[in-house]
Amino acid sequence: MNDKKIHRESCESAQRRVFEGPIATRDGMSRRAVLKYFGLSAAAFVLPEQHWLAGKVVTPLQSAVVENNPAPRKPAQNPRWYGFNLLEYFSTDTDWMKYFPYKDDGLFPEDDFRWIRDWGFTWVRLPMDYRFWTDSADLFKIHEKKITPIDRAIRLGEQYGIHVNVCLHRAPGYCILDTMNESLTGIHITKEKSSLFTDPKMLDAFVYQWTYFADRYKGISSEKLSFNLVNEPIVMPNATEIEELKKAGNKPEDFFSSELGRKHAADYTRVARTAIEAISKHDPQRLIVTDGYIAATTPIPDLFDTGITQSCHTYHPVQLTHYKCEWARGLLTGNEPVPTWPLKTEKGTIDRGELARTFKPWGELAMKGVPIHFGEMGCYKHTPPEVVLAWFDDTLSVIGDLHSGWALWNFRGPFGVLDTQRAGTKYENWHGHQLDRPLLDLLQRKMKA
Repeated sequence: MNDKKIHRESCESAQRRVFEGPIATRDGMSRRAVLKYFGLSAAAFVLPEQHWLAGKVVTPLQSAVVENNPAPRKPAQNPRWYGFNLLEYFSTDTDWMKYFPYKDDGLFPEDDFRWIRDWGFTWVRLPMDYRFWTDSADLFKIHEKKITPIDRAIRLGEQYGIHVNVCLHRAPGYCILDTMNESLTGIHITKEKSSLFTDPKMLDAFVYQWTYFADRYKGISSEKLSFNLVNEPIVMPNATEIEELKKAGNKPEDFFSSELGRKHAADYTRVARTAIEAISKHDPQRLIVTDGYIAATTPIPDLFDTGITQSCHTYHPVQLTHYKCEWARGLLTGNEPVPTWPLKTEKGTIDRGELARTFKPWGELAMKGVPIHFGEMGCYKHTPPEVVLAWFDDTLSVIGDLHSGWALWNFRGPFGVLDTQRAGTKYENWHGHQLDRPLLDLLQRKMKA
């Protein structure tokens, strides 16, 4: 299958899910919600497949690089990493500590690595906020003392045989959280003052972060350590551009097929390529990962020629995975019915077959020489435990058919296996923590499948 067909099928599938599917007419995905989102008032954090923006990004990402270089690459072997995200350096905005059990000190607990290893998992992702270690008055000044917790986490990974994926969840000039509206979510976000995609100073600071890490960790095998450029990239129009689009009579959902949308899509690939080239100059063997575009839901053919790993995040369908989730306010109404799996909607049923169709374009990347991995997934604590197990069973089965590894958003916390606070779960006491043993058993079976 050629790149154009992969792109077209991904686009058509995502567009059907968002604009024609059951979510398009209910639970916050109406035109009103779309307009709210263009006003940056709907939550965008970890809300991929049903994200209204999905589907219009594919055509803008086509490039002469891919079209003029059709020579087949050697088929890729997807890394079979299985594990969790660890959040000790997740955000300097402390409101998140109400929802995720971390101390924002970077001291990743050794027990996490030990238990992850003992349970058979092999991978952790560290989604981090650069502001923990970077001088706010000088983005080229890094406080060494604040880097040492990352050093320690990497050493723990080596000690326990766990691959560590270092990720800038918040990078200079960009974070997906900045699209959230505090008046809806009740969560305070200290937003970036400038844009990674338009401000050369922010791009320089972004590249500096990665060259710093490349120099610091040069010599550590890529079997043990990889770099994830930035969490869930998406280049939104600014306020002036939104007004111009409205004056021109454009529909919000047409943004990514417009000339402006193509330009913004290219802005991310330009930034990614700049960082990839800089990392490779400092540390040529380093394994690099890019999240897919549109909040890690859509493959990026513009980067196929680099051969770097592409990561998909899945919380599909969102009214199941984010049922009654506080930061989904504005995307969901909060009055959705208790979800089931398969999920029955007014316009049909979302089931394993629909999941397989959703992720089919990702499965095609291996033949283009591009490895894939599913770096985030999970269900929030209010989704009933029997629904969570059924959803994971089908979702991980589909991902297994793609020969890909996967990871949950939490290890400890509302998307994880420890201390989820999920009502109805039969917990097992585990060294002072509450262990969701049924979910852990299912994850271990799926790793071996």
